[in-house]
Amino acid sequence: MTDVIKRNGKKEQFSEQKVKHSIESAIKDAGLNPQQKSGLIDNTVNDVKQQVMNKDEVRTNEIRDIVIDDLDQDEEQAGETTVGQAWRNYEEEHGIIYEESSRRRR
Repeated sequence: MTDVIKRNGKKEQFSEQKVKHSIESAIKDAGLNPQQKSGLIDNTVNDVKQQVMNKDEVRTNEIRDIVIDDLDQDEEQAGETTVGQAWRNYEEEHGIIYEESSRRRR
């Protein structure tokens, strides 16, 4: 099983449910209905699983980068916020700072 290295350095087992919950929260924050975005949720969770499950360890910023890449491809919005922007707004409001991983700098 893949361990996730949290920002504070602690490790915990990868949780598909945590990823799904975070995406659903961003969808709600964007003013959209998670039930109507089930395809986006499922595809993003599957993408994360596919990219991390063959690793012993993965950092939270790596998971975040995969999620953001997928969410940024979804242009639907209610009002002025896309799901990807809602995710970033949450991070900013809560003082969550991630350095971009090498994956995002390509």
